[in-house]
Amino acid sequence: MKLKFFFVAVACIVHGGNAASTYEPIDYKVIQSSNHPNYSVRFVNPSLCDPNVTQYSGYLDMGPNNHYFFWFFESKSNPDARPLTAWLNGGPGCSSMIGLWQENGPCRSHGDGTEIGYNANTWTHFSNMLFIDQPNGVGYSYGDPLQFNVGQGATQFYEALQLFYEAFPKYREVPFHLFGESFAGRYIPHYADYIVKQNQLLQGVVNPRRKEIPIDSVGIGNGWINPLIQFKHAAGMACDSSYGPLVSSDVCEQMKGNYPACAKLIERCYETDEQYACVAADRYCTENIDLLFQTSGLNYYDVRKGSREIDPPEDYVRILNNPEFQQAIGVESLNFEQCAERPYDAMSRSGEGARDSSPALASLLNNGVRVLNYVGDADYLCNWYGNYETMEQLRFNGSSEYNKQSLKPWIYRDREVGQMKGTDRLTFIRVYNAGHEVPYYQPQNALAMFYTWIFKKEF
Repeated sequence: MKLKFFFVAVACIVHGGNAASTYEPIDYKVIQSSNHPNYSVRFVNPSLCDPNVTQYSGYLDMGPNNHYFFWFFESKSNPDARPLTAWLNGGPGCSSMIGLWQENGPCRSHGDGTEIGYNANTWTHFSNMLFIDQPNGVGYSYGDPLQFNVGQGATQFYEALQLFYEAFPKYREVPFHLFGESFAGRYIPHYADYIVKQNQLLQGVVNPRRKEIPIDSVGIGNGWINPLIQFKHAAGMACDSSYGPLVSSDVCEQMKGNYPACAKLIERCYETDEQYACVAADRYCTENIDLLFQTSGLNYYDVRKGSREIDPPEDYVRILNNPEFQQAIGVESLNFEQCAERPYDAMSRSGEGARDSSPALASLLNNGVRVLNYVGDADYLCNWYGNYETMEQLRFNGSSEYNKQSLKPWIYRDREVGQMKGTDRLTFIRVYNAGHEVPYYQPQNALAMFYTWIFKKEF
């Protein structure tokens, strides 16, 4: 793995994998859309990782040039009544197979990528789980054109969801949750808000081609949401966090001293939404704040580790590039990259990394969609200080009630495992001793958090 800086801080780029192999034709089951003549779902029924649950994997084909890969696992208990949760990784350009294989999915890699194992803390204990590679060019998904902004991504994601529901309609009868992490803090607010607005347009329509999506909540882990606030708190994490000072005092002063210029550029981006302004803001802030953290010699995603340490392990990529495995999950011969460059470049060069997703989150809250923001506190890049302040600054119908609350211990199994504050609409959780991928570092705590949230229990 290498760390690549371009505008929006860090993206993980993995190169390699075996060359394309000769395949036997995949025996797809195909469900043709009745709403779009060129839309269909091609899928197989794997029995990998957890052979005791129903699985579907393959492609949501939206015309000749848009092919989103998906892998669905039914809940291990009472799937007809359990919610449906879609999971998105960020990047931009990172595959949701990261979540499936390293975090909350039922799959694990063993033996340096030679054996497929099972994750005992999979979120399928309590929910049907849908992992989607998006936008085009990410993971196993393919097609043109690439999406250059979250508006394009929202439209395409909505089409993909509608196609999934058309093929597997029983899951439309249960609540829908949209979860993800990192740059998905940009995707999720806009994708969910687009769903809400489309639902509103469908109300009262007779025999609509589309049907409402029963969205209940969103969950964002270590998200990139409001750059103006989050770049401000970069120095706090680097210089005065609970893990101690991570950079020298000179670097601290540089970070703090560079923030006013960074803020001015981001404010210009927020005001104009012009590509040039947003690209300039992203470039300056990344180069003059986040790049300075390199002097620490520590890992951007987990400050407890060195910069060269690869954790979580990435040996699952070897499995995902195995031709027999790809055929078993309905994938056409593709070189899998966990974080692909082309979609990363497309999003980054349009300035998406400097734009604000807070207004979309506020819109969700105002329309009754609950919001969970959870953050591993050892992550520098999307650190808990910046996420906490982002939630504090949200303005929605109910923000005054939220702001009256204070952080209190989050107790699980008689241990303090984090801090939280919240109302029935908005909840923030700081997760102790966790890096960027919370379910990897604290799998049992993350599973308990997920259960508590989707079933509206008390933390």
